[in-house]
Amino acid sequence: MSIKKYTTDGKVQHYTVTEDDINTRLGKIIGDKFVDYRSQWDKVNKFSLITDFPLYIQFDTTQKCNFKCPHCLITDDYNLDKLFSKETISDEGFERIIDEASEHQCPSIALHGTNEPLLDKGLETKIEHLFKRGFIDIMINTNASALTESRIKKLLDSGLTRIRFSIDAATEKTFNKIRVGGNYKKVVKNIEMFVELKEKGGYKLPVTGVSFCKQKANEHEDRAFIEKWKDIVDHISIQRYIPATSDQKYKEFYPTDKVYHEEFNEFRCPQPFQRLVFRNQDITPCCAWYSRELSLGNVNQTTSYQAWNSDLMRSIREIHRKGEWYKNDVCRKCVELNYPASKKFLIQNKLNLEIENV
Repeated sequence: MSIKKYTTDGKVQHYTVTEDDINTRLGKIIGDKFVDYRSQWDKVNKFSLITDFPLYIQFDTTQKCNFKCPHCLITDDYNLDKLFSKETISDEGFERIIDEASEHQCPSIALHGTNEPLLDKGLETKIEHLFKRGFIDIMINTNASALTESRIKKLLDSGLTRIRFSIDAATEKTFNKIRVGGNYKKVVKNIEMFVELKEKGGYKLPVTGVSFCKQKANEHEDRAFIEKWKDIVDHISIQRYIPATSDQKYKEFYPTDKVYHEEFNEFRCPQPFQRLVFRNQDITPCCAWYSRELSLGNVNQTTSYQAWNSDLMRSIREIHRKGEWYKNDVCRKCVELNYPASKKFLIQNKLNLEIENV
């Protein structure tokens, strides 16, 4: 069976054995309201639309994970303390954010980030609440370790739209190197149980996916990963490793096929046009680990609407609309880590960024 490959953002590559991509399939399941939302999303990604309120909000309901993956910031107490405020969002703060987003008919929400969402024992109740409040596209990424039959049934009944399982390996040997603290056989068994219970129950949602963060330790298994899961889940996602910070220790995880771009001045980031991300109590414009350095306010003093329409957020959108990402120091740092430019481009544009030997 042939595999269809596509991307919606230029970073993550998606694979599916069906003719439709995942968003087309979701449109057929959910209907016109989903199609309209994704139409807006496409316009936003092309910088032809600026909405009054973000189309997507993302935040952690806990700041915990039961894995200790060496490439992840959650294992790095020094940087984690610098980049995240100490106080998590309270239940009242969560409800305040949801009230405002629902009032503005925000269509999409994710309850994941630098955490394992299933460690929140009330996760399924929160998802059900979001569904009842009118959110169209509700999603989580999980390592699948805390899944049980009971929790799977609750998730299937909750209104969840998408669930993606982070595995990063096609073999137990590689999994043990990357997903430290996890049990490969248990994770695979839990995902297979989720898919089986979904099929037995006749559920169309959530669509299921598995993800593979491509880095030096696992890059030899990307094709095997696709083959292993292509007939089990709805889609497969593969993304090159994105470092948590510019610290030297994270560079050892880069895949060997890291790409350098000669014509990098054409880059524009769509995230400030799409979303708000809540890093504990900080409201930020993107999912970059260090986005707190661009804090748009604190959830206890600033509304989401105010953050979205703030002078800082408008200025970030404007520089990216023009392709002038290098005019913001934090964006410059992010771009060099995530979409590494060539030495030639950096020198020509006199950009004060760290230049690797290429």
